[in-house]
Amino acid sequence: MPTGATRRPIIGRHPLATSLLAVLALWLGSTPGASADSRTPVPGPPAVSSAPRSEPVSLREIPVPPTAPSSAPGSCTSPTGCVSAVAAGGFLPDSRTVTATFTYAGAPAGSPYAGSQLVLVRTDGRLFPDGTPWKCVTCGVPAANREGVTGLYRYAQPFRDGRRVLAEAGVVDCSPYPLTDPRCTPAVTHVYPVRWNVTPDGSGPGGSVVGLKLHPDNVHVGWNKIIRPSAPGDSFDEIAYFGRLRFDAHPTTGTPLAPRYDLVKVTGLYSADPALNGHFFGVDPRRPTKLRYEQRAAVGEFKNFTGDGGSLLGIGNTRSVNLDHFATSLTTGASRRLNDDPGYSDPATSSPDGRWTVSMDVRYRDRFLFMAGLPGVPPLVDMLPTGAAASAGYNIRTRRLFQPYLIGPHRDQQLNSCTTGPCSTLATGPGSEADSPFWAARADSSWSPDGTRIVYGQTYSGPADCGPPFDLAPCPPSSEPGGRTSRLMLAHLTSRGPLHLPPVRPVSDAVPWGTPYRPGDPDPKRPHLPAGHYTLDGRRGGHASVDLVENAAGTALTRISVTYTRYSDDGRTFLDGTESAENAGTASSPVTFHTRLRVSGEHTGTRTTSEPGGYTVSPLSSLQGSYQPVGTMTTVLDGRVYAQPVSYS
Repeated sequence: MPTGATRRPIIGRHPLATSLLAVLALWLGSTPGASADSRTPVPGPPAVSSAPRSEPVSLREIPVPPTAPSSAPGSCTSPTGCVSAVAAGGFLPDSRTVTATFTYAGAPAGSPYAGSQLVLVRTDGRLFPDGTPWKCVTCGVPAANREGVTGLYRYAQPFRDGRRVLAEAGVVDCSPYPLTDPRCTPAVTHVYPVRWNVTPDGSGPGGSVVGLKLHPDNVHVGWNKIIRPSAPGDSFDEIAYFGRLRFDAHPTTGTPLAPRYDLVKVTGLYSADPALNGHFFGVDPRRPTKLRYEQRAAVGEFKNFTGDGGSLLGIGNTRSVNLDHFATSLTTGASRRLNDDPGYSDPATSSPDGRWTVSMDVRYRDRFLFMAGLPGVPPLVDMLPTGAAASAGYNIRTRRLFQPYLIGPHRDQQLNSCTTGPCSTLATGPGSEADSPFWAARADSSWSPDGTRIVYGQTYSGPADCGPPFDLAPCPPSSEPGGRTSRLMLAHLTSRGPLHLPPVRPVSDAVPWGTPYRPGDPDPKRPHLPAGHYTLDGRRGGHASVDLVENAAGTALTRISVTYTRYSDDGRTFLDGTESAENAGTASSPVTFHTRLRVSGEHTGTRTTSEPGGYTVSPLSSLQGSYQPVGTMTTVLDGRVYAQPVSYS
């Protein structure tokens, strides 16, 4: 059973945000070859004080309609439809009703219960007028009420007015009625597409919008844009943006010429300053051969906003090849690290008061320690796109390995450890438990407005992606009703009283440290530090000698070499040795590491690569759902060996 104990972090005091790119790694993962399905606590320095106790959590599965017997029309006889998949959304203002995405299947031809739909689900025992705890909001919405809408109803985020929901497909609006009101019927429901104008005259199609998230002020949103290579030498990248939602009932340009929401007053969350583009390192203007560190603008891949609306959530490097979450002020750009574990952390959502997050994490398995486990290594080589090199840890082909972690003041705990309160699911067979490693949490979780409940979704592993050699035990078929391989889970933080917070006031459209976007602007090229020889002084002694090499055009770094001499940021752990990373200058190029590092002091250990070839991994193969590195990388820490995950294709 996965442990629910509090964290024992390896603390690194030299945070670095890398803007690249968890998205490159969406399909990779496996378990360590030396210890499949390991749940050994992460090694780290002794706790400063006694570990805080985990808080009580009551966990249960949320009921959903019957599972569709098949996709054949008529195979489902339920009057309110059958489902083949479910995904979690967010809470309505009552903190007891959640939105969800149901994929309906098997209904008779012509039934409204078909395909991806937005649904409300009661979690407190109340029923809708038809006698069920669920209500399909978009089933049967007339085509005239959803003109120009494409995409699914995933990532359904309710507005606080209780009448609207922001989803991937657009804004679902039942005004003037609350979504739960019996008068909110398909005939009065509208779905409005969300469009980003990216052409000067407004006539072209909308721009790419990925991961659209609603700001707590219910006026602004954040999103990412994927920049794909279009020519040899182009780089794969992901850029974050912030803008305002504006409803246009009668648009005269662009498509569709139907009521829609436009994204306006847009700011790119990037800067011409290399130190404000996820790397934290800049050249000291008074000493041009010295690097300086400033923890700002740790956006990387935009994830969400803090509950108080003052900051955005992103991912970045706190140490070499170690992605953690940061909260970055929309006003100042100052970033603060939210979690500090060497395991990979990705989707995150904030509590309404901004003091806690729920993060999807893989720290319960030692999958990243072969690269990120050595303490005290500043993330200098991460100025190259090294994110793909660590991506072996959180997927196995299409299987996600995330579990939800509650992260807050002085405590991290696995939300579904099933050690601090009741824990139940609708399944009955082996491998069905709420804490089963075969059931993986998916993006995104969501907090109730009163701060006492969290909803998240899970999916079950396919037989090709679980069991040996990836897990110690074989995985049985899902025993959810009808063999369903997705489910909705509700965590109740039983010791917490409800929050009573005022509505978040609208924030400024301006992000002072960002770059204003104007329709027609080209995709930005991330700046980098100039080629040359530099020195980075440790905060508590020693130094790092750094050599940066650019490509012939001077458009990107291609090689970073570092020599450490008694380098220390904490005065307890000291780093010596050499490391380098190199590629062809694009985010889609294979990255090769050569590493000979050694730590001494409070911890002893090494990180090494096989030589003479080093360790090479390709982000292109990760997009295809494989992990086929050339060479090896191994970390030994305090006598324990951490090997890289087993390869697969």
